[in-house]
Amino acid sequence: MKKFLLLSQILIYIILGFLNIYKIEVSAQEITSYDNRLYYFYEVRNPIYLSDFELGSTEQIKDKDGNGLGFSWVIKEGNKLKLELDLGYSRTLYNGNVEDGVEVTFEPQAGSDYEILSSSKNVVYDFDLTFQNPYIGFNVVIDYFRIGGGRIIQSVNGDVTLFASNIEIAKAKYETSNQLYGIIGFDFNLEGLYFGALLRAYEAPYLKITSCNIEALGSLVCSRIIGATGNRNLRSNSYGEGILQIGLIF
Repeated sequence: MKKFLLLSQILIYIILGFLNIYKIEVSAQEITSYDNRLYYFYEVRNPIYLSDFELGSTEQIKDKDGNGLGFSWVIKEGNKLKLELDLGYSRTLYNGNVEDGVEVTFEPQAGSDYEILSSSKNVVYDFDLTFQNPYIGFNVVIDYFRIGGGRIIQSVNGDVTLFASNIEIAKAKYETSNQLYGIIGFDFNLEGLYFGALLRAYEAPYLKITSCNIEALGSLVCSRIIGATGNRNLRSNSYGEGILQIGLIF
């Protein structure tokens, strides 16, 4: 009889153990697993430095409207890691005038209408640039940490015009291509909402001088300005910005 009671107790414990495991598994299945993100993002600290033009300026122009939309889809998931495909599009505008002093002396041709420039010490940089930034890449997600990279298929419309004493002295544009980028940062979820703060670095577009007014500046100054072609925004090849993201997870 005692053996029977002991076996009965053991059987009851085994049954209760299985029921408890089943309850845990059901509870785990009821927890929502968020895999995908649809988000809006805003670009922070994304200036163009006027030192690119080799005239001694230390000023910069900040973007007027740098923002976009993105979508991330988890394509592989492990115990702690997620691999996601990340793609999206942003637009960055640079519009307006920046005035700054120069460290060179303009040497207009004698007898020309540009002799007033010989006493000019300021240049106005008139920006009218629109960068289109579609991108595609992959991210690795570990809890709240995110790191990844890919390609920005960048294009740009518009140009930059330089004036001195209301006289056009040079024009320039930026050349773009398919640039590599890397991204790193943190994010968190709150009741179906996604928030992220990341840093992104990518290959910078390079400056190309398209014209220079030799009669107004002189050949020496024009040679210096034309020599600025190829400059990459004060850096050898990288360009950095902050990214703030907010969106939905599902």
